[in-house]
Amino acid sequence: MQNKNINNHYYGLDLLRGISGYGVAVTHFFAFIYGSVFCEYLSFLFVEFFFVLSGFVLYPQLLQIYNNKKNLFLFYKRRWLRTLPVYFFSLIIVSLITNKLITFDFLKYFFLIQDVYPKLLNTNYFPVVWSLSIEEFFYLIFPLFILFFKKENLLRNLLYFLSALTLGKIFLLNSFDSNFIRTGTFFRFDAILLGFMARYFYKKFSFNVSLMISVVLIFMYTYFQNYIIQHKDIISVKFFFIIFIQIISLFILLLFTNIEGLMKNRYLKKLSNLVSKQTYSVYLFHIIYIYLLTELSFTPFNKFIIYIALLFTTSTISYYFFEKPILEKRPKLI
Repeated sequence: MQNKNINNHYYGLDLLRGISGYGVAVTHFFAFIYGSVFCEYLSFLFVEFFFVLSGFVLYPQLLQIYNNKKNLFLFYKRRWLRTLPVYFFSLIIVSLITNKLITFDFLKYFFLIQDVYPKLLNTNYFPVVWSLSIEEFFYLIFPLFILFFKKENLLRNLLYFLSALTLGKIFLLNSFDSNFIRTGTFFRFDAILLGFMARYFYKKFSFNVSLMISVVLIFMYTYFQNYIIQHKDIISVKFFFIIFIQIISLFILLLFTNIEGLMKNRYLKKLSNLVSKQTYSVYLFHIIYIYLLTELSFTPFNKFIIYIALLFTTSTISYYFFEKPILEKRPKLI
């Protein structure tokens, strides 16, 4: 197991996080307001980047649980203080806008169980938080899982777990539609797991190799778009599409871990740091502005500029005046 430099800060990953957050917001703007199928399809990739990023950056924290079992509860507290306060705030706002505050659907969103089974919601009025459900249940379950195994055998057992999860998914492919295969809470732990496992081998891939593979994979993703959309419920397409986007996200992650040399420019570093801090609020808040702007009679260009300006402003305010004070109260791992 690699233990050297596991706590390094990667400014390239700050940039990737910001790109992913605004990428989701921009593609959803054109997909939800103007019905762009291409943008909806592209948004799948940006969301996938979040999963591998989560696994990659949580690697050092999760390993601390081996060093002291008390870190398990500290880990939970750190994660929940980071994710839940802003989520509950955004959930209340979205529920008020959609007139769903006093409903069973609100309670399902509140406990993040809305995607544990297909069609559990009467109205999917906060559609972007399916990924947050995956993350939260992963945070809850995965630390308990790794405690069953010795530290030196962790990688081998993770490979076993990933294989079992993949086989289970294959067995159930015909039972669920393609959308649930991609968004079901317990179907997608493998996406975060790949990011976690990337910490074992990420230094073996150079910038040039990661860039070349990433370009080829993204070209294939766009080239086969129409085929995948038209045949999305064929069993083989459902299975290989998920594998495909996971591989793309993994190599994009590897690419951005290799651009630290480019991040020496202090202005680029500051920009990456800023958009990284905005990302979580951008991800949660963008659906609010989509709801509010949908019915307004602005030109598409003006509507888009207003949308980005609102996201940038409110996400910055949210981080510095709401999120940061909470983050400063989080306990440190022992």
